[in-house]
Amino acid sequence: MINSINLIILPIISFILTFLLTPLIMKFMIKIGKTGIDIHKLNKPMIPDMGGLSIILGILISAIVMYMLNELTAIVIASLLAALIAGIIGLLDDIFNLGGILKPVLTIFAFLPIWLMGTYSPHPALPFIPGTRLFIVYSLLLPFSIAVTANAVNMLDVINGATPLTTIPVFIALAVSGVLLGGRGIEVISMVAVASLIAFYYYNKYPARTFMGNAGDFFIGGLIGALAVTGRLEIVGIVALMPQIMNGFYILSSMKRLFEHRSVKDKPVKLREDGLLEASDNPKAPISLLRLLLMKSPEHEKDLATSFFILSLVSCVLAIITAYLTTIRLWGV
Repeated sequence: MINSINLIILPIISFILTFLLTPLIMKFMIKIGKTGIDIHKLNKPMIPDMGGLSIILGILISAIVMYMLNELTAIVIASLLAALIAGIIGLLDDIFNLGGILKPVLTIFAFLPIWLMGTYSPHPALPFIPGTRLFIVYSLLLPFSIAVTANAVNMLDVINGATPLTTIPVFIALAVSGVLLGGRGIEVISMVAVASLIAFYYYNKYPARTFMGNAGDFFIGGLIGALAVTGRLEIVGIVALMPQIMNGFYILSSMKRLFEHRSVKDKPVKLREDGLLEASDNPKAPISLLRLLLMKSPEHEKDLATSFFILSLVSCVLAIITAYLTTIRLWGV
């Protein structure tokens, strides 16, 4: 049984750690020259990259405190290890540029802690369906669970504040759904992630003072996928991540191949002289969620971030409803 006091204390620890560590990491990245151009600004400022490392540290240190408080369950340990592997792959990509094929292939192996520790069930909880036995199908899909969510979150990180704004609702949905479906400890680590993302958003919101970096994106995306699998919240996770999943589908279907975004010359959106973003009219440019939002009219980057948040919020409300309907099926309440 989770101590309700710890459900408050642990997120506070995560928030404070991330908030204090982010400026230190920003200074270090500037010192070593690890910066990136904010392409959606007229003055093209150089922004310190890989700020999301503070999120990884904030969550992992909070997990150590969870262990000391005897709150760290096996499924949380497996989920964190899977997310950490994904984050390390993202870190390697930040440093060495792994490419558009090797990077997603490597993330497939992030599922190993979940598989080795046996913290999954081939009986996903589904609404309206009495029972599921998907031993073979589930085993075949499991290796892709972390890879899909990690890459999907990373692909939507295209404007200031995108990752925090689109994943904070997802972790809240996982926390609420976890409570509805029996807990298993994922509600605590989900709220720890929420607190860390809120702290990081202060530095990543428009105009961003630091970028998330692939390490942060992959860790966060990997953690979402891992918690969905270990918490038997696979369908809830899919519904909550619908903006990210659709964005990835649009991009890959229009490009018809795996690719590295740095190598794409035809960008899906372009910056106007008045500072607004508009959809590219180049037929060779990939279709993305951002481009679709701009089809009607040009918008400011800050407004687009709000649109991303609203889309994620709607998806996550639907995810919680899905969890509630599943609860009715499981417990008859």
